[in-house]
Amino acid sequence: MDIMGMEKGAFILRLRNLVYYISRYPPILQLGVLTALILISMGFIMHLVEPDMFPTVFDGVWFAIVTASTIGYGDASPESVKGKAIAIVFIMFGAGFMTFYMAKLASTFVVKQGSIGRGERGYTRSNHVVIIGWNSRSRYTISDLLANQPERSIVLVDQSLTENPLQKEGIHFVKGNPGEDRTLKHANVEEAHTVLITADQYKSELEVDMQTILTLLTVKGINPTVYTIVEILSPEQIVNAERAGADEIIESAHLLSTVMTNSVFSHGISTTLLEILTHLKPNQIDFMSAEAFSDDSFCDVAQRLNEKDILMIGVKRGKELVMNPSPSFIIQPDDHLLVIHT
Repeated sequence: MDIMGMEKGAFILRLRNLVYYISRYPPILQLGVLTALILISMGFIMHLVEPDMFPTVFDGVWFAIVTASTIGYGDASPESVKGKAIAIVFIMFGAGFMTFYMAKLASTFVVKQGSIGRGERGYTRSNHVVIIGWNSRSRYTISDLLANQPERSIVLVDQSLTENPLQKEGIHFVKGNPGEDRTLKHANVEEAHTVLITADQYKSELEVDMQTILTLLTVKGINPTVYTIVEILSPEQIVNAERAGADEIIESAHLLSTVMTNSVFSHGISTTLLEILTHLKPNQIDFMSAEAFSDDSFCDVAQRLNEKDILMIGVKRGKELVMNPSPSFIIQPDDHLLVIHT
């Protein structure tokens, strides 16, 4: 009796552990496991009751699946009264349970797709680009990224949108305040490749820049090493963006005013500049280290690079960029060469 009691207790413990293990998974998966157990049990019972009609357990399971799905091929059916009675019970309850499971599966899929479209689902992959703010600039940026790097995943974060505007393009949308940890963690900033923070130009410059810097601080607090590009409207806030850890700052107002000024003196130059930037592929224009060309003249370095189909157009020394310097300009080891890979 003691041995039987111990075996019974061990069985109950294993069963309890199994139930606990399954309960950790989503309800739809639990229903799936329960449905599979019912079908297998029914197949095993039919095999025991009708061994001639169902010589293997697989044949019994086949009958259970065909019956539960209401297909009813009619290739096999119980012949004895006991087998028919069991089949009646299974049809009344098993088939209904199967129908409920399929309906639950469909509704779960619809709810999941709806939550993805509303930006309620977090992003779980890595090495992606996070773009914060939905506007015309972010829309064009996403379009160019998809055209040039279709393999790069993009996550759009915005608080004003009610649904994903680019769901057909495969863009993952996260709705929420980008200044909050919860929102950026849903965008998986911890494993992001780059974060681009755009400015909301419908607000005042000071208010927008303050929001941008707050978002930048939140991003750097979650992932200090991620490369961040921020758009700043007011020149006075550039130093604060640098203090907050911005890796690259785009002064959109200064950039546009410079293009407008050049257009005043050189009519049509704005279109030409846009065409140049549009035709350049990603990484085609870049900075390269000048350490290997230390103490050489600009003319000599330009000629050596030209032999490798690389066009050098300028030199960055510290924060100063010297465009097309004189041929005798001496390259220093800490310089960076502005080049175009042809």
